[in-house]
Amino acid sequence: MKMLTSVALSVVVTLVSASAMAERPDFSKTSAARADYDFSKNVAAKQVNDIERGTTRHDFSKTSAATNGYEFSKNPTAKVKQHVKPSTQHDFSKTDAVHQVCI
Repeated sequence: MKMLTSVALSVVVTLVSASAMAERPDFSKTSAARADYDFSKNVAAKQVNDIERGTTRHDFSKTSAATNGYEFSKNPTAKVKQHVKPSTQHDFSKTDAVHQVCI
């Protein structure tokens, strides 16, 4: 088993080191590296994720409340919810663990 592990690690190290030592491309030899290269002649990239933005305004004239016959007094009243804020300290003397005896 140790032999298999050491062979596997050797293969992994060899493959990783070979890719790490690979020659990096020299971009100074490309046509864009020349001083007389005209970048304005490049073809524009195609927009794949071109999402159209919707309008930011809402037309409230199309709602039912915009009609002359709508009576706001018939709207149901909103229920007021009371939120109880918990205390910042906990009284551990009231827990079940206090009443248990450790043996």
